[in-house]
Amino acid sequence: MITFKRTLGVVLGLCFVGFAVVQYNDPDPALWITIYGIAAALSIAAGFGKVNNTVLAVACVIYAVGVIFWWPEQFEGVGDSMRDASTGLLLKNVEEGRESLGLALCSIAMLSFILVNKLSNSSKTANTAP
Repeated sequence: MITFKRTLGVVLGLCFVGFAVVQYNDPDPALWITIYGIAAALSIAAGFGKVNNTVLAVACVIYAVGVIFWWPEQFEGVGDSMRDASTGLLLKNVEEGRESLGLALCSIAMLSFILVNKLSNSSKTANTAP
């Protein structure tokens, strides 16, 4: 039987794999492929109950700290282009904005699995109570 947690794990895992794949042209691809690859692996593992809440909580906090670290000095959105139309230079704030929002998605995903696990455990406990 396919459960919500397994479906969530596979869907988010595939999303993060997709995020990792499109990082090939990023200024620092190895870092971001690794970040999203870990999120994909943790999502799939969490979906199948192969990782505990402590690991997920640590990952959630690390990703959340990354959001703060990479947050741009001035948020300029996540527009269509990361390059200035007139100069062709990379718009640092747009790049950092995208990176921080990607980390926020990773953090939210890890938190989601923690919450699903807690809800699942509390319903199991309620069903076994006399």
